[in-house]
Amino acid sequence: MRKDKARESGARDGWRNFLLMGTALAALAQGAPALAQGQPAQVAQAQAVRSFQIAAQPLPAALRLFADQAGLQFAYSTADLQALAGNPVAGSYRTEDALRLLLAGRGVSWRFTDARTVVLERVAANGALTLDPVTVEGQRQVETGKGAFDGYVATRSTAGTKTDTPLIETPQSISVVGADQIERLKPQTVGEALRYTPGILKSQGFNRTDDSFYARGFQVNHEALFMDGLRGQPNIFSTSAEPYALERIEVLRGPASVLYGQGSPGGVINMVSKRPTEDSLHELQLQGGNFGRKQIATDHGGKLDEEGKFTYRLTALARDSDTMVDYIPDDKIFIAPSLTWKPSDDTSLTLLTSYTKTETAYYYGFPAEGTVLPNPNGPIARERFLGEPDYNKWDRTVYSAGYEFEHRFNDSLQFKQNLRYSDFTNEYNDVGFGTWQPGQRLLNRSAYERVDESSMFAVDNQLQWEANTGPLSHTFLGGLDYTRGTFDRVQYSGTMAPLDVYAPVYGSPVTRSASPVTSIEQSYDQVGIYLQDQIKFDEKWVLLLGGRQDWVEDESLNRLNGANTATSQDAFTGRVGLVYLSETGLAPYVSYSESFQPQAGVQANGSAFVPTTGQQYEVGVKYQPPGRDSSVTFAVYELTRQNVVTGDPANPGFSVQTGEIQSRGFEVEAKLNLAKGLNVLASYAYTDAEVTETNGADLGNRPTNTPQHMASLWGEYAVQEPLLRGLTLGAGLRFVGDTVNLADTYTAPSYTVYDAMVGYELGQWQFALNVMNLTDEKYIAACTYGCFYGDARTVLGTVTYRW
Repeated sequence: MRKDKARESGARDGWRNFLLMGTALAALAQGAPALAQGQPAQVAQAQAVRSFQIAAQPLPAALRLFADQAGLQFAYSTADLQALAGNPVAGSYRTEDALRLLLAGRGVSWRFTDARTVVLERVAANGALTLDPVTVEGQRQVETGKGAFDGYVATRSTAGTKTDTPLIETPQSISVVGADQIERLKPQTVGEALRYTPGILKSQGFNRTDDSFYARGFQVNHEALFMDGLRGQPNIFSTSAEPYALERIEVLRGPASVLYGQGSPGGVINMVSKRPTEDSLHELQLQGGNFGRKQIATDHGGKLDEEGKFTYRLTALARDSDTMVDYIPDDKIFIAPSLTWKPSDDTSLTLLTSYTKTETAYYYGFPAEGTVLPNPNGPIARERFLGEPDYNKWDRTVYSAGYEFEHRFNDSLQFKQNLRYSDFTNEYNDVGFGTWQPGQRLLNRSAYERVDESSMFAVDNQLQWEANTGPLSHTFLGGLDYTRGTFDRVQYSGTMAPLDVYAPVYGSPVTRSASPVTSIEQSYDQVGIYLQDQIKFDEKWVLLLGGRQDWVEDESLNRLNGANTATSQDAFTGRVGLVYLSETGLAPYVSYSESFQPQAGVQANGSAFVPTTGQQYEVGVKYQPPGRDSSVTFAVYELTRQNVVTGDPANPGFSVQTGEIQSRGFEVEAKLNLAKGLNVLASYAYTDAEVTETNGADLGNRPTNTPQHMASLWGEYAVQEPLLRGLTLGAGLRFVGDTVNLADTYTAPSYTVYDAMVGYELGQWQFALNVMNLTDEKYIAACTYGCFYGDARTVLGTVTYRW
């Protein structure tokens, strides 16, 4: 009874916090249009989002259609434009972006002279171009669903639909962290890049070996991590992404199997790599910091020929660094060349390759006694290393190569194929901790030597067709994807002496087992067929329908005993959503989505486990005030995972699939441009998750790594006064509520940490000082099989030169 009352009290507190947070953010958001009223009308007109359907045709005819669809009038010399052809424009775009697409490569400049009139002029032979001051905003880069964008606010994404769709038309919660935010905050891991994203928690605090998160009460691990829309890795330790190499990071919350196949009900994280650009780009960056950090990075791109049929991108990084934990390095070499061939406006082929070499060590955390529970010897030092300096290692090499092919047959039909092959090799020696000896000073340890070799092949074929049926406009998507992952491990065990955690003396020899204790080969194949229809009607309603059928085969060979097991599972998942688009920028929506995740093992009767399933109901509202770089998203959800494995009471030692976990909550995210140079990022997440059905003692328990409350706030100001122009100041805070361990027997307390930055831009030079965990708060970020400290104060100084 006491537990139920506590849960009810927590829920009431959560809803009260939601109402207070929502009221404050709504007030800020409603202030954004008021701020915009002082802006020129032509700027608001240029940034209004509209639906366009314009085929490739002579430019004067295309301009007439554009004028009708955008409510504009054009002024130009017929002699200048009559011999030119306009590019096709199809979909929802800001007016300025649609116009830029229409005129791309045509040597035509444009400028608004009032709210409805656009003047077009041929660019002079020397390329000189003088724009009216009101069109400074017109120089923003054209945003696409998988490309770069200016500032902190993305307006388009492919993560939620696999089509280039405005975020406001997607009936599911999506957060996007772009290159500008990555550049400003200088994250060293994907987890750090997402630290101001609502409801995303890294699963093991400080760790440099993997990317693994929790969202909405469920783990989001390697199965839910995608690179350029393709599944990225076959194993949680196969790789970890480099933020400097990313154009954007997209978080799609909730089940997403209808697009991506098997995965976590918590959501999908898609990372978009930097890709070739037509604009010339050159950057050299030097970085240094505490813990002996030394890093050099470079980024180059541009045309390889005058016509721009060939463009390239080359991103590279080298780092030599220690970390907050003694004897754990953070060394990396990364290089990613890419090339785009565009023989025509309708066809493009982009080759994407990368090489990564990482040297670090695995961080097992610490026992609860000495971190979150008392220890008679006091707290364990945050920097303490429990392994052996001459033994521990984590050497990982990753090769990746693939391509993105696109061909538009006509204005309505296009085909896309994305393909990638990756090879992973990981050699690592680990030391794990065991139980305390009497007195809780000496800690028993064990050793593991492993060699993992794995690979991942993924291909996604998409056919997209745009058509009208009466008053309805459709964007149909049909797809066939295939993924094959392989994993090979040989592992030896080892014994070693215990360690005095409070006065360590290293040098204990490791006695390795004479033969492997693990020698396995594993593979899985997944084939998925999916269909989707985005239906727009009355220019105000968007209905999203989707369905997918998956077939998954898993095979495992134990080379030690010759046992070979194989399973075949299949699942159908669906999705439906509805959005209403108002003229004020408000877009309320409702959606339902499903997920599945195969399970290994058999029940007592010999029948194989079936996949776990996830179902989510989500209601929310998105707000993008016209003419402002601001957005606010509210989402309320109920998410249930079924067929969870739990003990079989009738057959001890076996399991059945009668377990269930339910998560309810809400999230708020605001990215606001409150005034020129002033940006604010604010987020809050409330998660009420519990085990609702089980045969064990965990009924009513909260899942691990699931705080009820998370909040963050970041503000930055680019000084506008002429004397200090170029100076940017930023500061933020992050709050994470308490979490429980796997058995829900002890708690990691809540914590608040602060970040700050100072930046200065002088011509082609940029200087930045970033501090994470400004006050050097000592906190436990998570407790699972161990308790993991969060990052200590990290200071980074960066000098960047661009030309």
